[in-house]
Amino acid sequence: MFHDYYLRGIDRDTVRAALLAAGLTVEYIEGDAPVRVPAEGVNLSTIGTIYEGGEWDADGNVVTAPTAVPGWHVNLRLERELSAGELAALGDLVVTPEPGTPYRVWA
Repeated sequence: MFHDYYLRGIDRDTVRAALLAAGLTVEYIEGDAPVRVPAEGVNLSTIGTIYEGGEWDADGNVVTAPTAVPGWHVNLRLERELSAGELAALGDLVVTPEPGTPYRVWA
């Protein structure tokens, strides 16, 4: 059984920092650059900015530009529930209630 969580933060860096603080990602140095990856047993699907609406003509030209939904969005999947410490580190990033029609779902 999987436990899915939908996360939304102000921006990419805020979400990345919370995931690292929660221990859901780990950081290591590769060459001279830091690299972050999901921790063992953690699956992340980074969506980023979500756009709604928009209209295009038959040639694919934008007639009405889509609008950005506020925030940086990430889906999180675990084989267990989040611990109290992880929830505390994530703070208000966990979207509650879950979206009725998520932008992206796990296959």
